[in-house]
Amino acid sequence: MKMFSEEWFNAVVDALKADDEFQRKAEGFDSGLQFKVLKDPKAGVDKDVAFGMWLPSAEPNWYGPRPDEDVDIILEGKAGKFKEVLTAKKNVITDSFLTAVTMAGEIIWKKGSMSKLSSNVGTWRRFLEVVSSVS
Repeated sequence: MKMFSEEWFNAVVDALKADDEFQRKAEGFDSGLQFKVLKDPKAGVDKDVAFGMWLPSAEPNWYGPRPDEDVDIILEGKAGKFKEVLTAKKNVITDSFLTAVTMAGEIIWKKGSMSKLSSNVGTWRRFLEVVSSVS
């Protein structure tokens, strides 16, 4: 299954919904999260892709862009950088999702509360573990 495809995204959503540890750790987060994955031919992604979900329930979720005002948090970056983070292949400190995703500006924080994201360390560590397990 190709990363960032609709099939991959649906598998990620199903994995997050089924993961009791993620659901427990993310309880109370209650925010819409959208990823804007920019085309990166070197990473095998030839067009921009957007997807997101309401956490922790992963419902609603969407494949395709949503207007910025409809979501709480937006992360944007090239597909190759997202792939490194979401597959845990980038040697980053994953104690903080914020640290992992903003790797020296390679993934841009477009919208949202950094303190809300960074205060949920266990949530984001588990999020990365679940997403990286989807192949």
